[in-house]
Amino acid sequence: MKNNMKRLCSILSLLILVVITTVKCKKDAEEIVPVVDEPKPTAGFDFTVASPTKFLEYQFTGSATNYKTLLWQFGDDSTSVLVNPKHVYRFPGKYKVTLTARNGQGYSASKEVLLNIVDPNFDPTKIGENYMQTVGGTFSVNLEAGAGANSAEGSKKLVDGDITTKFLQAGFDGTQRCTFELATPQVVGAYTLTSGNDWEDRDPRYWILQGSIDGIQYTDLHTVTTCPWANSNERRVTKRYYFDNFVAYKFYRLYIKANRGSRIFQLSEWTINKKQP
Repeated sequence: MKNNMKRLCSILSLLILVVITTVKCKKDAEEIVPVVDEPKPTAGFDFTVASPTKFLEYQFTGSATNYKTLLWQFGDDSTSVLVNPKHVYRFPGKYKVTLTARNGQGYSASKEVLLNIVDPNFDPTKIGENYMQTVGGTFSVNLEAGAGANSAEGSKKLVDGDITTKFLQAGFDGTQRCTFELATPQVVGAYTLTSGNDWEDRDPRYWILQGSIDGIQYTDLHTVTTCPWANSNERRVTKRYYFDNFVAYKFYRLYIKANRGSRIFQLSEWTINKKQP
């Protein structure tokens, strides 16, 4: 019986040795399998503009190599994975376009180009129709002149189309809001302000033009933080402002947050306009 036990132990030891040797050989065989590096990717592209009338439409042509995946980032929160994508921007401006090519092993290459998109048809000396006059609507303010809206310096003078009249409000506190509700919603892309006839410390210095669909929730469309009228000689001078907008709002609001220090606010004229004629 003793001999049987010895033989059994010998057999078990031999089996364990065989298993260990087999596992080790298999592991060694796996470890020595060479990893072949994929070719490193490259990234490149060209672009063309559709036409002067379609200056926001770009055709991109990729020339990346050795890639498994592509990612285009157009600089306006839009992306594509196509080889040769077409992209239409909403507004002129500066956009950083990035193409990233990546191979199957995680290696990547990128190319960046800064686009400066300018409207070739834009004329900064011109402005479109004044919707307050052509479309019409209702004008209101939160702080009125002491003698009322129809008085000599009442709020209605701000939108009467006459730069020789003005709206003057005593007791300015940085919350002056002038609101025009259009008869029908319009896409406004420009506006004008005309300074008053006297003391420059009454001129607006910091304001926000806002738009709203329902007259409750407003979106900031354009902000100015520096008074545009340089000195007391710039009386009854009109300044034009342009901004990018693609929404037809029904309500437009001029929110005056600061003037040049006076407790009195004045402004001769305000218009809301189509961006170009």
